[in-house]
Amino acid sequence: MDRIQKLLDAVDRWGDYTVKIRRQIHENPELSYHEFETSALVAGELKRLGIPYVESHIKPGLIATIDSGKPGKLLVLRGDMDALPVQEETNLPFKSKNDGVMHACGHDVHTSNLLTVGIILNEMKEEWSGRIRLVFQPAEEHGGGGREMIKAGLFDEMPDCCLGIHVWPDKRGKIILGSGYRTAYSDGCTITVHGKAAHSSKPQDGVDAILIAANIITALNTITSRNMDPRDASNLNVGTIKGGSVPNILADKAVMMCMMRNVAPDSREVMFKRVEEICKGIATAMGGSCDTDFIRSYPSVYNDPTVADFLYGLFRKDDLFRGLDAAPEDYLEPAPEPMLAAEDFGYYGQKVPSCFMFIGTGEYAPAHNQKFQVDEQYIKFCTRIMAMAALEYMNS
Repeated sequence: MDRIQKLLDAVDRWGDYTVKIRRQIHENPELSYHEFETSALVAGELKRLGIPYVESHIKPGLIATIDSGKPGKLLVLRGDMDALPVQEETNLPFKSKNDGVMHACGHDVHTSNLLTVGIILNEMKEEWSGRIRLVFQPAEEHGGGGREMIKAGLFDEMPDCCLGIHVWPDKRGKIILGSGYRTAYSDGCTITVHGKAAHSSKPQDGVDAILIAANIITALNTITSRNMDPRDASNLNVGTIKGGSVPNILADKAVMMCMMRNVAPDSREVMFKRVEEICKGIATAMGGSCDTDFIRSYPSVYNDPTVADFLYGLFRKDDLFRGLDAAPEDYLEPAPEPMLAAEDFGYYGQKVPSCFMFIGTGEYAPAHNQKFQVDEQYIKFCTRIMAMAALEYMNS
């Protein structure tokens, strides 16, 4: 029996186990940096199955290592564990038991899938060389757990490659891979406009901070259409504005919060520059002043072209779809557009050749939505993809 068939048989054999673990995690979701029960569940399974692990300095992350006993590459596989502050509104029999917390982005699948991939690769150590490291990461959603684990020494021994997957509300089985920048830099900005209070019967005595803010909002929305290359995916959104206390007084202060998304780093820097210029320029011209407080957040996920080409070559073969009523051309999108979503896997790609894949698991509801669901029949497909990618990379 060839190694691919051994792997596919193992995926089938462990399929029910993966779903069982996924449901346990889904029922007991935990927010960023609070995934202690999830981590304990994973640690218990790793210990029971004889896969050595250590606790990360960034709690409650875990790092497990599978050593083939033969010299070779070091591969990192990453799965995130945290849930979202969302009230679940599905009718699943294993819906969240924690009020106001839900796995609305599929991290329950990522964690259970990574655990099963590790089990299979551990069983098949004679079929590959080198070492594979499983990273069960906290706080992808809030807090940059990937960034913090890297700061704490995750890459003190530099791996040859990092791989990750994300279930996605799209056509079942669709593989969204792509090369180069795949998601957006996600950054925030708090804009504080300072004016001068005055009674509305004497507006000449004051400086209306709300009026300044309104002009700033209008001008900010010209950045993407007039200052950016139209071929670059970028977006700016002013999501909140607060100012004033009573209707008959000109507000002396208005505070806006905006989110900026840019796929390319050059566009990101242009947007930072123009936001500051527009805010301060308009405020000064209208007699006030303005402070801009930028928060540089998650970087764009960058799929290393060499790794992406290797995976495209692998998935174009029929092996991935062996035994399935499907063909590569039906599910592998050849050149997908970058997404404006944010993902802290981008921190991995800044350090190490990496590749991140989105896997369609049903178009029930958008990610981060209270009705988000995953078709469990396609969890095994996720396991096939990650396990096969790892196995064949270690043999390349």
